[in-house]
Amino acid sequence: MSRGLSRQQIAFLDILDEKHGMSTTTTLKTMLKNTMKNKQSFYRSLQSLEKRGEIRFYRSGRVGGLVCKKHGNVLLVDFDSMIPNLALMKLSAWHNAKGDNVLLQRGPKIADGFEKYDIAYISCVFSTNARAARRLAKILSTSIEEVHLGGSGVDLKTTLPDEIERMMPDYDLYPECDYSMGHTTRGCIRKCPFCIVPTKEGSIRAVADIYQFWDRRHKKIVFLDNNIFALPEHFKLIANQVIKEGLHADWNQGLDIRLLDDEKAALLKKIRKSEYLKFAWDDVKSEASVRRGIEILKAHGIKKSTFYVLIGGPGSTFEDCLYRVNTLRELGQACYVMPYNKEELFQDRRYFYLFRWANTRQLFFICTYEEFVNNWESGERNKMAAERRKRIETEKHPPPVIHGYEFNSIEI
Repeated sequence: MSRGLSRQQIAFLDILDEKHGMSTTTTLKTMLKNTMKNKQSFYRSLQSLEKRGEIRFYRSGRVGGLVCKKHGNVLLVDFDSMIPNLALMKLSAWHNAKGDNVLLQRGPKIADGFEKYDIAYISCVFSTNARAARRLAKILSTSIEEVHLGGSGVDLKTTLPDEIERMMPDYDLYPECDYSMGHTTRGCIRKCPFCIVPTKEGSIRAVADIYQFWDRRHKKIVFLDNNIFALPEHFKLIANQVIKEGLHADWNQGLDIRLLDDEKAALLKKIRKSEYLKFAWDDVKSEASVRRGIEILKAHGIKKSTFYVLIGGPGSTFEDCLYRVNTLRELGQACYVMPYNKEELFQDRRYFYLFRWANTRQLFFICTYEEFVNNWESGERNKMAAERRKRIETEKHPPPVIHGYEFNSIEI
């Protein structure tokens, strides 16, 4: 404890330690009622601690105020992540281990009262949101002493310090997250013109195994590796760990089917999969490798997978994109079409129709692209949708029945 502190000030700091760095003045007064001389001395002690940099004191009128230990209150801002933000979960774990009070704010709008925080981290994933994220960081910096802005949307080079990167993620930060997630590799051997991974992470290397981020409460594990097949021995290690623990596995970023062989396919078959395996086909020139990979999968009993298909990418034409999707359909594989520069691309309605058709799985296998377009433009799709809504509503609220007859069937 710092020299020169009064007995009351020491008591303040001890209570704040017990309260994980944050307490209301009302709670402090209640806990110190036997030792507190008077109201004036109470607030003088708080102001003195504030001047010394030990605490921050936020006055809030009639309800008293909030007292926080310096750097004891951390604001995490998940600006635009579509899935739980792994970096923020590691930051949360690190600050929780230090006894800090952590709050997650999701989305670009910050609730009132952010002034009480001592440090803030903002994560922006998509570059389209970079300007808004920088504006938010500027606003927060007017009241928060330390503001950090990162994420692939604003900076490809900023990374977490090693001691934080190695932390077990705080999965409680996202209550809906019922799976573990993380990287066992970083980087990639490919240099696709549309991909940020080579610039952000460099060449491929192994960085972890499942035990560094698997929470044993979870039976599913989501891998964020970009090309684990490029390290065959490491893939065998990870696959065998998953098999040993009986986990459902999801390689969320997709596997490189060009590097698939019988040994890898045999391991994939042994893994409990919670959904289709995911691969990618972004260039029509890879057709031979894709067909060969699908044959290997089928030979090992894996009949259907999902393929990420980039459409409108550099050097591709609509005919190339439609050919890839149709080929996968003929081979019995599902598609997830990913538009390159969606807003600009969808000015050409052909790409919009391709996106809607391929990504609607119940339609993808029962009608062709041409049939889908004809139904859409003729209004048949709207009619079908209305009939489907009516059918669902009828199933939810069937007509009342009396003695085995529906009301609408009784003759009056």
